[in-house]
Amino acid sequence: MVSNIPANAVRDIFLQADTGESQLRFVPTDFNSYILTFAIVASAVGIELSLLAGERTLIKRSTLEAGGTTGVYPNMDQKAMSFEVYGGEILSSVLRETAGAATTDVMMAASLDPAS
Repeated sequence: MVSNIPANAVRDIFLQADTGESQLRFVPTDFNSYILTFAIVASAVGIELSLLAGERTLIKRSTLEAGGTTGVYPNMDQKAMSFEVYGGEILSSVLRETAGAATTDVMMAASLDPAS
């Protein structure tokens, strides 16, 4: 979770989460490919997301779904997206606040599993 994103700011949920940097951002090299599955929601309108794996863009700048409750993570079995990522890539995100509000929170649940 990234809480209280400042107005018009940019944050990376993998680097600047409330609990610190996430080890999930480093895709292990044990396997050639993995499946990144995640669900993400904002507490208010005005957040855009871009998602990158190494040099590849997985999600171009897109508006996040709003209406989440701060501290309540989205349900992985209902709202998840999946992407193939490769061993050695570094995951990064761009959360861009565009509504000029300084109290928006973003919650994300994610898993990284070897591709079969």
